[in-house]
Amino acid sequence: MSIAMPHQPGFADGFRMLLGAAGNGTLLAELLGVKPSQVTRWKQGTQVPSPESARSIMDFAYIIARAESTMHTKVVPIWLDSPNQFLRGSTPRECIKLGRVAEVIGAIDAEDEGAYA
Repeated sequence: MSIAMPHQPGFADGFRMLLGAAGNGTLLAELLGVKPSQVTRWKQGTQVPSPESARSIMDFAYIIARAESTMHTKVVPIWLDSPNQFLRGSTPRECIKLGRVAEVIGAIDAEDEGAYA
């Protein structure tokens, strides 16, 4: 699949990885909080993501890659939407959307180390 993307290092790879992890554009749109038609336009190269959407794509791609390195791939989607004790009861998805990426990475690290909140 050829994807026309903004000139940001790693963006196209992150987008492809997220699209593959989501399974389809509709689920990716839901993950990112955009309309499915927007994801379709990104895939087709008729539109590029806004800077905010591009940042969200890269943040989500990094978080998913980190999570998949420490937990089973099938658990990651459940983990994204489950209240997390290391995030004071917020879900990782909520935190990422609020720009609290460092906290989510910290939660992954804590879970990987077997820490208890």
